[in-house]
Amino acid sequence: MKLTGKSRKGILSFNFVSMIPRFIFLVIMLVSVATLFNLFLNEKFQIKDIQAEVFVSGLIYGHGGIGYYDALTGRYYPEIIDLDQLEGSSLDQAFYREDNYLIAAKIEVSKVRNPGSNTGIKKVVFFNKEWYDNWKPFLKLRLPGIGGIHEYKKTLPVMYRDEGILRSGYVHFQILQPRG
Repeated sequence: MKLTGKSRKGILSFNFVSMIPRFIFLVIMLVSVATLFNLFLNEKFQIKDIQAEVFVSGLIYGHGGIGYYDALTGRYYPEIIDLDQLEGSSLDQAFYREDNYLIAAKIEVSKVRNPGSNTGIKKVVFFNKEWYDNWKPFLKLRLPGIGGIHEYKKTLPVMYRDEGILRSGYVHFQILQPRG
């Protein structure tokens, strides 16, 4: 059977018309896949604040944290911070994880409630200082999503021992975590 010019055009137009539902189905499938990706990869299930809060609780209440430990009595005082015992290297050893690139913190003990005011700072220590220094510049960029840095700040009233004398003050936590 030999096809004429008119029948070829008819077959081509029929094939083109029959492709339209396929394109519509393809677009619907792409939109639904993109919606599912967005649904599962959104930031509704952020656990960075919870991780930071658990880290702060571990520093305050856990052995090897920043609380005062009386070696004579073997008693631990989580609400008292001894500035002589507070060292960043001991924190890194107490909460040691190989290749710790999940969390870094700046811990500042001061007499005043406002963090960063230079007048009342008594001591500043860092947990995982190397990564803290790497992530700190990214805070200014305010990158959203993966590739950015999540910052968590918390201030707690505490007592601190300064040369054997108890004084009231505040401990300020600035915790940095990578997103992603």
